[in-house]
Amino acid sequence: MAKSKLIISGASQTKEILLDPKGVTLGRGLNCDVVLNNSEVSRHHARIYRDLFGRWIVEDLESRNGVFVEGQRIKAQAVLPDQKISIPPFTLCLSEAADAQRGAGTSIRTQMQVVDKGSQEDIVSYEPSHVSELSPDLMHYFNEFTDHLLELSSPSELYPEACSCLARLLDTLVAIVRLPCGSSALPASPEILACHFGADEAKVSLLRAPLLHFSKRVLDAVRTQDVPVMAGSRPSSGQNIELTVIDTDEPHVVFSARVNDMGRNIDALYIDTLESKAPKQMFDLVEAVARQINLTQKNLFFAALEKREKALRDANISLQEKDRIKDEYVSRVTHDIKGHLTAIQNSLHIATDKSTGPLNAKQADTLGQAQRRTAQLRDFVHELLSLTQMRLSGQFKAAPFSLSHTIERALAAVENPAKDKSISLTSNIDPSVGQIVGDRLSINEMLTNLLFNAVKYTPENRSVHLEAKSRGDYIDIKISDTGIGIPQDDIAHIFDEFFRAGNAREMEKDGTGLGLSIVKQIIETHEGKISAASQIGQGTVFTIELPKRISMLS
Repeated sequence: MAKSKLIISGASQTKEILLDPKGVTLGRGLNCDVVLNNSEVSRHHARIYRDLFGRWIVEDLESRNGVFVEGQRIKAQAVLPDQKISIPPFTLCLSEAADAQRGAGTSIRTQMQVVDKGSQEDIVSYEPSHVSELSPDLMHYFNEFTDHLLELSSPSELYPEACSCLARLLDTLVAIVRLPCGSSALPASPEILACHFGADEAKVSLLRAPLLHFSKRVLDAVRTQDVPVMAGSRPSSGQNIELTVIDTDEPHVVFSARVNDMGRNIDALYIDTLESKAPKQMFDLVEAVARQINLTQKNLFFAALEKREKALRDANISLQEKDRIKDEYVSRVTHDIKGHLTAIQNSLHIATDKSTGPLNAKQADTLGQAQRRTAQLRDFVHELLSLTQMRLSGQFKAAPFSLSHTIERALAAVENPAKDKSISLTSNIDPSVGQIVGDRLSINEMLTNLLFNAVKYTPENRSVHLEAKSRGDYIDIKISDTGIGIPQDDIAHIFDEFFRAGNAREMEKDGTGLGLSIVKQIIETHEGKISAASQIGQGTVFTIELPKRISMLS
């Protein structure tokens, strides 16, 4: 961007300062960026800054003697290079070096470029090299329009309110229409997202659908190039649709510019006005307005998105808190139940060992069933308690331990159940499997749970095998059985809480559906992974990947 200087001429001296796009304040106060140092100048007299569209704006800060441009007192106005600004008794002049992108200086568009070619519309495109500064009236319109947009709080309000404000300010038809992208054919009638007709309520009746038309050529031009376009409004012939019919006795001009490019669609601002009422520098106003709508739309969208994300975060925190309270409740209840079950088991044991007297066959059978059911309920409560405590803490006591010894202990725990079913229980533990960092007790519980499941769902006279080996920073463990297998539709859910595969329920009615969910939580807490592959009638393979050292402890 070109460097801009402000040349300040006073009674005794002339000085130059480089302008900061963020703005500089002039006056005689100590907090001013440029101190003019004259009793006639207000403490904070004026401010010069660059707006969103690259123009230098001079603004009067409620000063005593005012700010003058070309002899007229102004409140705020865009100024051209070499244009005189007066803060009595000082004279200021904006000097801007030539910019390679904009060419040497700027030129002022003095009249509308409308060419009448009979039945053909002449499309004129906006050229950035012909940048003009907005007149005080248009600057006032633009500021009022911008202030109006700043009051909006929802993206859905933007298009209707922008059209309404512009139509009221310019007293003409303003619409925003949605068009397909440049590679698609234009529809016979575009989708109108918002449409307003000036401030004259009597003209609203003219907006009946049969009288509202849009030029295909204008809309096609604006969607294929990202600059505003303008065209004359004489009726077109052939396949072109007429421009909006407002007053057929007077010529019209139409301006159109993109306000949003949504990928598949393009939203275009469409302004149809009488040529005699079209103000000078209309191209610049249309471009500024289109960019302001686009910028406002992005700001509103991101504000709405941030608000929605905050609501989701708050809702998630609330759900997590409710989940924590639920888990604490379940933990307390299951802990109490576990105590009561222990007392019941002790009483049943005393009753069945005949220390309280002999039992007949029916009494012994009934007490035996009660013992078995109590043992099953105890296992369920134990697993539920383990799961909820693990979810509540999310942590464990990590320390180095021998994984190979832990695997051997887990194999020993299921040795007798395997012998009872004549199942061959084998293992291959590579010597490289040594120490890892983690919670030994929970790893032992995880391995024992998987091995018990393998034995439980493997028919007699078959086999269960465990293999463990080192791989870089990980230990790979595979537990494979030759059991009933898991249906493919159930594989994705086997780690869900309380889920049991259909064939598992048929084979073994008693079961909690918590074992594999506990296994998964233990492995994931250790930053590991578990997966399962299975074929019905042939068996299942569980593959575990455990890091040797947890990253949070590295």
